[in-house]
Amino acid sequence: MAAGKQRGAPKSFAEAKARIDKAKPDPKVTTRFVSPTGNIVCQRSTDSTAAACEVAEGRIAPPLPTVCAAQGPKDIGRIELRQDGAYPVCNSDSIRRGGEPTLAYGSRTQPSGTTACVSEEYGVTCVDTATGHGFFLARETFVTF
Repeated sequence: MAAGKQRGAPKSFAEAKARIDKAKPDPKVTTRFVSPTGNIVCQRSTDSTAAACEVAEGRIAPPLPTVCAAQGPKDIGRIELRQDGAYPVCNSDSIRRGGEPTLAYGSRTQPSGTTACVSEEYGVTCVDTATGHGFFLARETFVTF
């Protein structure tokens, strides 16, 4: 599933994993981080394949009308990576706590379970190497694979 212009988004799991493998690991970033602009915040679980990222500004209109529940937010602000795939979430809550370390552009997270993320100027990409699923998230765009 995809929405928005997808500028800079990887087109497949293989491309996303290659970007992550090529990036320099940041020793200070483990389970939580924020992008250099502060617009994207992410969290990863240390004991499972779960990961999630959300935008503060630039929520995304859903590509299908059934993505958002009738009684709730009408746009997508978070992507969640679960065991069975990556899913857009029409959230009203937030995973942002404040104080998350910044993951510099061109850097990736330290290993945490089977998930890894990379920060790039055009967005954040996360994958789960065990399941072959992942996502890309940026202001007003996302891709799941």
